[in-house]
Amino acid sequence: MTENLTNTVSTSEMPVSESPQDIAPVTDTSRLKLALQEKLKRGININGEFHLPCVPSMLDDYLKLLSDFLKLVGQNLGNPETENLKTLLGNALAAGFKQSPHATLIVSYFPANSQTGLSGGITIDTKIQVQSMADKYHSWPQIRPEPLFGSYPDAKVMEIVAELGEPKQSPILDVGAGPGRNSLPLARLGHPVDAIELTPIFAEKLSATATAENLPVTVTQGDVLDPLLRMKTYRYKLAIATEVLSHFRHPEQVRLFLGKMSDSVLSGGFILFSTFLAVEGYEPDDMAKQMSEQSWSYLITKQELETAIEGLPLEIISNESVIEYEQKHLPKAAWPPTTWFISWASGRDLFPIQETPPIELRWILVKRF
Repeated sequence: MTENLTNTVSTSEMPVSESPQDIAPVTDTSRLKLALQEKLKRGININGEFHLPCVPSMLDDYLKLLSDFLKLVGQNLGNPETENLKTLLGNALAAGFKQSPHATLIVSYFPANSQTGLSGGITIDTKIQVQSMADKYHSWPQIRPEPLFGSYPDAKVMEIVAELGEPKQSPILDVGAGPGRNSLPLARLGHPVDAIELTPIFAEKLSATATAENLPVTVTQGDVLDPLLRMKTYRYKLAIATEVLSHFRHPEQVRLFLGKMSDSVLSGGFILFSTFLAVEGYEPDDMAKQMSEQSWSYLITKQELETAIEGLPLEIISNESVIEYEQKHLPKAAWPPTTWFISWASGRDLFPIQETPPIELRWILVKRF
């Protein structure tokens, strides 16, 4: 998508005398300086890019950013041009965000006419760059230190598992298993584990480790929200999804997830998942919602959670702070699990403030009737 923004003064607009010998030369230095500045603009060429996260609610902020920049380089937009730019940005942001919360809008600028430089106006061009969540995770082993998600399994997971009974008779479903931080310790205890992992590199690593240790782990590479991904029904005593719902985008996805988990768990079995919940009294607006997706901190309200679970044979047993629980129950050497965990789980990746953010990662434990 391209929009040309021009702010030109053509030579035909300048008063030119047919008999210049009858008119005294201009000696006003102010007028002459303006003419020289206009001449200079014709020799100035600029080009560059803005990389803007595709957050539709930021449209007005981005419009001001670009308008101020264009004004700085001598491109004063009129109302029609401003509206054209706003439409261009709005359509691009909406299209990018629809594809992925991690989409980037690249706004490039360059002279509309290289021969006339800045005096000939500037062309604005936009394109959308999308990197999938799997693509982002694929690069983690190269840019982040091991262990990527921590060395120990989640303490909350292990607490529940201890109450399940004979491991061989207590199969577990691990959604978003990653490289196996929970799956492998559970399998080493003797639990049959079915692991689902979206990112191929993590699924391959988990499968390789399980095979090398001859562990009872079956790995499926795929998206739990994919309708074509079928899971075994009424099989598991426990289904876990740690740090998975933070990648969701809509309350309907939470409902779909809970529905599929409900179908997979035995009556009397449990579902444990972590999710970012808004505190009581805080109603996130569109900007907070959209940026929570962009920050891998997708947040829901208590009402949205209750609506998602309504009508399913599920009952919420407990709702606890992940930070408080894990810090208390993990070995001291295991806390924090990673350098980024506390900032992320406390909600400060979304709200970078010293005060307490209005969201927090919570353990939600659900029992199936």
